Amino acid sequence: MKLKSTSLLIAATLFGGAVMPAHANNDAMLDLLKVLRDKGTISAQDYDLLANAAAADKEMAEADKAEMKKEVADATANMPVIETDGKLVVSDRDGNWSFQPIGRVMWDAVNADADTDDSSDDVKGTELRRARLGFEGKIYDWGYKFEADFAGNDVSVKDAYLGYGNKLTDSTKWGVKLGQSHIPFGLNTKISSKYMTFIDRPMFTDSTVSPARESGVVAAINDKDYNWLLSAGLTNGPLDDSGETWDNNGSTFAVRGSFLPYQEGKNLVQLGAGYLTQGGGDDFKFQPDLVSHDDSFKPVSTGTITLDQANAYTVDAMAIFGSFHAMAEYLDHTAEPETGSDIDTTAYAVEAGYFLTGESLKWKKGYTSGISPNSPYGAWQVAARFESVEIDPGSSLEDEYDQFTLGLNYYPTKNTRLMLNYSKVTDLTVDGSGADEEPSALKFRAQAFW
Repeated sequence: MKLKSTSLLIAATLFGGAVMPAHANNDAMLDLLKVLRDKGTISAQDYDLLANAAAADKEMAEADKAEMKKEVADATANMPVIETDGKLVVSDRDGNWSFQPIGRVMWDAVNADADTDDSSDDVKGTELRRARLGFEGKIYDWGYKFEADFAGNDVSVKDAYLGYGNKLTDSTKWGVKLGQSHIPFGLNTKISSKYMTFIDRPMFTDSTVSPARESGVVAAINDKDYNWLLSAGLTNGPLDDSGETWDNNGSTFAVRGSFLPYQEGKNLVQLGAGYLTQGGGDDFKFQPDLVSHDDSFKPVSTGTITLDQANAYTVDAMAIFGSFHAMAEYLDHTAEPETGSDIDTTAYAVEAGYFLTGESLKWKKGYTSGISPNSPYGAWQVAARFESVEIDPGSSLEDEYDQFTLGLNYYPTKNTRLMLNYSKVTDLTVDGSGADEEPSALKFRAQAFW
C-alpha cells in the first residue's frame, strides 16, 4: 500500500505540474516535493527523480519562452512605432520618417457691447472659431506640413509647405521652407492659437501691420537648443481662395532674431526683434477690432490706400520664472501710399500670467507651447493684458484705443482647455477727438487639439 500511495502522489505531482502555469509550476512543485520528502511520504530517491524532472521542464520552458520572444522580435522588427501621448505619431524605428495627423477645434461664445446707440454694433452669439485638419511629418531630412481651416463653412489653407533641414555644425542647424508658412516677424503673431494665453491675440497682430502667413521661401539658422535663432523670408502674400497669389502684387521681406540672455532650468528670459518691408501695388487698410475678432464697431482705421511701400519693426521680450510668465511686444509700422502722406502706426501689448496649480509656461523653439497639468484635476491659470494702438499719433486725425483683458484658463488635460476672458476699451480717440464709447466683451472658449 505504501508503494502504491507513493506512486499515486508522484503521478498527482506530475499532473499538477503539467496543468499549472509555466511561470509558476516548477517552484511550487519543488516546494511540494520537499514537504513530501520531509514527511517521509516519498523517498529521497523519488524526490531526486522528480526534482530533476522539474528542472528539465524549467529549462525547456525557458528555452521555449526565449524562442517565442525571438520570433516576436523578428516579426515586429520592421513594424512602425506608434506614439499616443496626447497625439498620434507613426514613425519607423530608425527615425527616418514620421507621419502625424493634426487638428484643432475651438468653439467660442461672445457677448460684446459696443457701447453705442446702435444695437446692431453689438456682437452676441456663438461660432466655430477654428476647425482645422491636416498632417505633418518628415522623410529623412525633409519635412512637410498641410493644414486647412473649415470654420465658417469655408475652407482656407493655413500651412502648406515642404521643408529641408540639416546640421551646419555640431551645435548649429539650418533649414528652409518652400510654400505657405508663418513669416518671421512678430512674436504674438507667430505663437499658435493652441497656446495663446488669451482667446484673442493683441488686436494689432495677425493683421496688415503684422501679417501672419504668406507664400514663399523662409530660411532659418539656429543653435541646436534654440538659445538663439535667426530667420528670414521672401514671400508674396497669402494664398487666395483659388490657391494662388497672382493678385498680391507686392512682395514681403521679413527677418526676425531672438536669443536667451538668461536661462536656468525652466526659468528664462528671451529677447527678440524683427524687421519687415512690403512692396507696393496692393490696397492697404488697417482697421483693428476693439474687443472681439468679429466686432461691427471699428472706428479706428487707416482708411484704404494704394500702397507704394511699407516698413515695420518689432521688439519683444518674454520671461518665465516658475509659475509666472510675462510677455511684451512693441510694433512700429509706416505705410507709404502712392499719393499723400505716410501713415504711421504704433502699438504695444504687455501681458502677465500665473498658474495657481504650480505649472510653468512651456517654452519651445523660441515660442510658447502647451502645458501638462500636475494634477489629474487639471491646471488653473490667471492672466492680464494691456494693449494700445495709435494711428498717426500727434496728428489732427489721430486714432487711438487702449484696452485691458482679464483671463481665466482651465486645462483639464494637456490637449484641452476652457477659457474665460473679459476685455474693455478704456480710452478711445477717433479723428483726433475723444470718443465716449467704451466697448467691452465677455468671451468663452472650449478647445481641443491633437
